[in-house]
Amino acid sequence: MKKFLFFTAVLVATTLSSAAQNIATLNNGKAVQVRLTSEINSNSKTRGTVSAIVDKDVRDENGNVLIQRGTPIQVSSKIEKSRGMGNGGYVKLNFASTTAVDGQDIALQGIYAIDGKDRKGLALGLGIGTGATILFPFGFFFFCLKGEPVNIPEGTIINNVVVNDNYKIRLAN
Repeated sequence: MKKFLFFTAVLVATTLSSAAQNIATLNNGKAVQVRLTSEINSNSKTRGTVSAIVDKDVRDENGNVLIQRGTPIQVSSKIEKSRGMGNGGYVKLNFASTTAVDGQDIALQGIYAIDGKDRKGLALGLGIGTGATILFPFGFFFFCLKGEPVNIPEGTIINNVVVNDNYKIRLAN
């Protein structure tokens, strides 16, 4: 009976040890390198479509791959085109989530925002200066000057994205 209990205990310990070896931890704050797979132009008619992928495998301290390179990332975006009065374009990308190797959704935290160059001084100066004096009323058309659009090329790497919680990832055998 003692031998039976001993072998049972060894079998259970081996099984638990084996199962523990197949689980890795993905820690809050772990960096995720992101690559944009679409070009973004604030003045484009298709400016609402943004796609991105994980650019580099995300690994734990033992070298296990937790998030595989090429995994899609869900991105929400706010894109405004350049407008009159010299206002430049604006792009804000919020990296929301991706998927671990075990299929688990992984929340991400990271924002990439960029403003186009404003021309407010030029638009206001020329609009008021020429509109009120020299070229009345045609000078007021200078108020229609737009700021610079934002253009982010496909393939841009973004490094300020991190994992937003702690996760237990089941590794493949």
